[in-house]
Amino acid sequence: MPVDGPVPWERAEHTGAKHDIYRRYLKRWFPILLGGARNAYPSATYAEGFAGPGVYAGGEPGSPIIAMQTLLQTVSSESPVVRFLFVDDDPRCIRSLNEQFVAAFPTRPRAHDTTPVVIVDGTCTDQLEPQLDKIGAWGQPILAVLDSWGNVPISYQLLKRLAGNPATEVIVTLGPQSFIRFVSTLGPAADDVFGGAATWRQIEHMTDGAAKRQHVLTCYRQTLATAGFTFLLDFELIDRRGESLYLVFGTNHVRGLEKMKDALWEVDPVYGVGFRDPRDEQSEALFNFTDPHLAPLSRLLLREIQRGPAQGARVHDLRQFALHQTAFRPEHVIRALTPLRDQGSIQADTPGAIRIKTMVRAAAER
Repeated sequence: MPVDGPVPWERAEHTGAKHDIYRRYLKRWFPILLGGARNAYPSATYAEGFAGPGVYAGGEPGSPIIAMQTLLQTVSSESPVVRFLFVDDDPRCIRSLNEQFVAAFPTRPRAHDTTPVVIVDGTCTDQLEPQLDKIGAWGQPILAVLDSWGNVPISYQLLKRLAGNPATEVIVTLGPQSFIRFVSTLGPAADDVFGGAATWRQIEHMTDGAAKRQHVLTCYRQTLATAGFTFLLDFELIDRRGESLYLVFGTNHVRGLEKMKDALWEVDPVYGVGFRDPRDEQSEALFNFTDPHLAPLSRLLLREIQRGPAQGARVHDLRQFALHQTAFRPEHVIRALTPLRDQGSIQADTPGAIRIKTMVRAAAER
């Protein structure tokens, strides 16, 4: 629905960090798909279902402008066709976004037939899929940014179609508070967000706030997996006031998962936003990207080792666990295992430094 308040608005701390992640990921996404290699695609589409006005009250660029700037910085003008599709249901945002594209790119940097930009007034639910049809996006890679400010009014059928499209990925923002607060009054449309399943409604009988948030996230991860996305990455952004927002990324290529995780861990710390892995039981422990705080990963690894086979786990497999089941990078694993061994929580099958081939197991209880 249209924005309640002035347009443009002040940029939230969450938003600055998100946009830094988007920029860093697009710097990888565009060249991989369109960089001229033999397996490069003839075209790709960047689409936003909640595009906004293209600028913030402080003059910071919005994600549509950032996406175009990143394309121009990373891929030559001779590259294949790149389509841009932006949908928003506030006419003020549509007007502003058109103006911002003219202001940011007064001289069209690429020909219209190689870089069409389509800006549409309407809701994501009603317009995104038919507009993707209209511009001929299907059959080629799509990166769909569904940044709905947390409410996730996104059709499951759209997610399913996106998951079945070649080399297509989604970035979704998920704010669990609206589901938690209005669980008793939200109708079938809320179930549709979760693929028609009502499992998320179990939060109505939970008393712990953290457990409620985790349950909503778990259900939404399952929704993306059921829709057809093989690899998922989710993490929580925390601003200085303690307000949180989940970002959930879905892809069918492990390389996309690796590159998104690289983008996450390179984010500029100036935005005043912390990150944490929602699976960490002591969720007060935030990431510090200039000097990664690995205690949350140590706890997650210890839990994984303890519930595994008695002979333990190979570090190589724990690296895969970190890649696929946490917000951490595989290269963080050995650094997180070392203090566990030093404090006697785990044992290694060989003395000396822990290596990729090392087997580690939970220490016997005394």
